[in-house]
Amino acid sequence: MKILIIGSGGREHALAHCVSKSNLVSRIVVCPGNPGMMSTLPGLECKAIAATDVEGLMAFALAEKFDLTIVGPEASLSLGIVDAFEKNGLAIVGPTLAASQLESSKAFAKKIMKKAHVPTAAYAEFFEVESALHWISKSEHEKMVVKCDGLAQGKGVIVCQTKDEATNAVRALMLDKFLGENIDHIIIEEFLEGVEVSAFALCDGHTFSFLGTACDHKRLFDGDEGPNTGGMGTFAPARCLDNSEKKNDEKWIEENIFSPMIETMNKEGIPFSGILFAGLMKTPDKSWQVLEFNVRFGDPETQVLLPLLNEDLVPWLMAAASHSLESFQRKIERKNTLRKNKHAIHVVMAAHGYPGTEGMKVRAGDKIEFTDFRPGEFDSLYFAGVEMKDQSFYTKGGRILGLTTLAEDPETARLNVYAKLEAIHFDGAQFRHDIGARAE
Repeated sequence: MKILIIGSGGREHALAHCVSKSNLVSRIVVCPGNPGMMSTLPGLECKAIAATDVEGLMAFALAEKFDLTIVGPEASLSLGIVDAFEKNGLAIVGPTLAASQLESSKAFAKKIMKKAHVPTAAYAEFFEVESALHWISKSEHEKMVVKCDGLAQGKGVIVCQTKDEATNAVRALMLDKFLGENIDHIIIEEFLEGVEVSAFALCDGHTFSFLGTACDHKRLFDGDEGPNTGGMGTFAPARCLDNSEKKNDEKWIEENIFSPMIETMNKEGIPFSGILFAGLMKTPDKSWQVLEFNVRFGDPETQVLLPLLNEDLVPWLMAAASHSLESFQRKIERKNTLRKNKHAIHVVMAAHGYPGTEGMKVRAGDKIEFTDFRPGEFDSLYFAGVEMKDQSFYTKGGRILGLTTLAEDPETARLNVYAKLEAIHFDGAQFRHDIGARAE
């Protein structure tokens, strides 16, 4: 088989690494990819076609006769790449433009959750600044969450501890071009407290297979301090799940979140195929609430989920793309058995100035040096924002690279990954020292 992967970051590197292990695959091309990927995967090709160039990607896929395309970034999905590929008879893993609204529109996702009776925070929807500010002033709660309705690369969600903060957040989004343009559609949600967990399912429009859980660390600094980022590290599986016979959280999530969402999307005439990523919160009373849905593999969650898979993922992806996951699972007489009994941890190294907030400029051009870096059998180095000059790697972007380590227990995985990171250096490097240290 010939596989096309769309994207350029650590997530796409992890996807390429995972499918490269399949005996079914003879060629892998990543568009646009990065030079770090090719350094770790001999034979991997990268072609400079932007992830947002749907016409260029489709023409390339048709000319090269790819058997399967895997979409990484949400931007490609929001442009309708799946619709275009499927219209031209190309197998692709991902949701249609209509189904992608589960991520691209917070209001759409809330309405589907309500119809599906999926637990989520109470909310109100606004199209005008004045009505939003009036609602805040009359609210009986001080804490709330302000979200822009569309895609915002992780920057459109503002957690507010006071009404003043919420007022400022609304003004920043809707008047002050906080995200580069004025936003005309927001929702304001009830503030939830608890432990955040990411859960993933592979879907084919009718059914799904549970891929696992992970916990992401979004804040830049240790102790969950500093600005929000795209993710500074993650570990899997999540440790706060109670999977005992008496109370099986994983089964509850499957039956009360993924199953009704897939069923409801089908009833609405918008079947969901691809990766459904549920951002969950386990509240202090041990109940589960959905914070949001994403419609693709997460970054950096993919970097811990895929190394934990214990069998060839390619046939599963093909089954999802051909909308035949249920018959495939019946044929192999098993379901949800993809995972190893190990723990994984991934730590991100970011450039100086990342994430570019508070007037900071993200610096590029720092040389990356590897001093006696010797990855073992259970280590995976994934590149993201890098370029190559004179046979050396240099920083180019925000999150530069990340290292994943697997072990039999979480603490061993954590100690191993940080020991290995000591061999990687570049000026201004930022990384957290407490990924996976918290108890949940």
